[in-house]
Amino acid sequence: MSHAVDPNTACLLRDWHAAVNARDLPTVLRLCAPDVAVSGPRGTGSGHDVMRDWLDRSGIRLKLVSLKAFDDAVLAEQVASWPAGTGPQEPVPCVTVFHVRDGKVSAVARYESLEAATAARA
Repeated sequence: MSHAVDPNTACLLRDWHAAVNARDLPTVLRLCAPDVAVSGPRGTGSGHDVMRDWLDRSGIRLKLVSLKAFDDAVLAEQVASWPAGTGPQEPVPCVTVFHVRDGKVSAVARYESLEAATAARA
């Protein structure tokens, strides 16, 4: 069942998106737990080094469209874009499932659609 996103969590995730889009890696890492889990089309890993490598390699930009709370996670509907040569040429919709622990992002899992994200949670 869906419910409102906690205001502190919403602020954290808006700050995370702003830091990602600004390429501000120190802030992104400060907002993430040291053991942050990162999952996406290329696999899963954990830790600040994995987050740093993902952001450096992908160059992803994420326009936040909405945040929806579901049980212990937050689903962020987004529009993703990448610099030339690192991803699709046109922006694409996607969904990222975030977990937050002790005021830090503890897991980030990107999916191609809301359906794929909710199916993965089932």
